[in-house]
Amino acid sequence: MKTSVAGQFFGAVEIASVLATLAGCSPSSRVPTAAGVVEEVTRLPDGGRSYGLADGTSVVIANQKLVLLGGEPLIDELLLAGTDPDGRQWVAGLSRSPNGEAGCFWFANNGRDSDGWIETYDGFRLPKAVGFDPAYIRDGNYQTPRGYFCLNESGEVMSYIPA
Repeated sequence: MKTSVAGQFFGAVEIASVLATLAGCSPSSRVPTAAGVVEEVTRLPDGGRSYGLADGTSVVIANQKLVLLGGEPLIDELLLAGTDPDGRQWVAGLSRSPNGEAGCFWFANNGRDSDGWIETYDGFRLPKAVGFDPAYIRDGNYQTPRGYFCLNESGEVMSYIPA
């Protein structure tokens, strides 16, 4: 059976895409455009929600959205929200750290350094806070089985906890 050059190329692209995903690369990383601690949640007439944040701002999320990570943000959780390239909104809620780290919202995931960012293996691209603490990880690959990232109230990665 013969395969055209175009068929070989697209097959190679598909394989490269799968390998990139398995290696932790995401072709469409989610970068939060809104982050903050939720103080108030109001259900809107269309089924969407308005989230009042601790910094005095509010974020309106449409009814038709993707809900990621820990689910819809609850009061006292960290809201992360953004829009995918296809225009669909997404929202995620992160709980405070179960280990009691002050100001730490728990983002259970593995990832890797990318300049001033952390790219998580499930497709998020999060900014590193000034003074980011990588724990004992020196190669920029955060891959411990129960490790998690600590995010501050602005959605920046403060540290990695290898757990």
